Amino acid sequence: MNVYVLIRLAAEEYAMPVGHVREVAELGQVEPVPRARPELLGIRNLRGQILPVIDLARLLGVPDPAAPGCLLVAEASGRRAGFAIGEVSGLGELPDPNEETDSDLLVGAVLSHGGLIGVIDTPGVFDALEGTRR
Repeated sequence: MNVYVLIRLAAEEYAMPVGHVREVAELGQVEPVPRARPELLGIRNLRGQILPVIDLARLLGVPDPAAPGCLLVAEASGRRAGFAIGEVSGLGELPDPNEETDSDLLVGAVLSHGGLIGVIDTPGVFDALEGTRR
């Protein structure tokens, strides 16, 4: 069993390994970046650190008509970004993902609490954002 931060994007639930999560904060003031890729909402100054803010629902292809409610700051391999999400729905242990998914940005999925939870491949997300995903 591993510990995850559970994230809600629209009606779907995802999990990010707690080891990659640095903090959860208010979305705050996000400054747009001209001609940026669609999932990049902009940049935000969080206590003196400039972070790119990524719309995680858009990146994962989740139709999410609601505006993101908070910022999940994650890090992998020395790379850090803020992910705009609907909400953090909890923190808990989940078994290793044993269900396949169609997304290259998920390591798999797990059945838990009566639903399917996609487990985010955090290093893979950063690779995709940098265009280095194989």
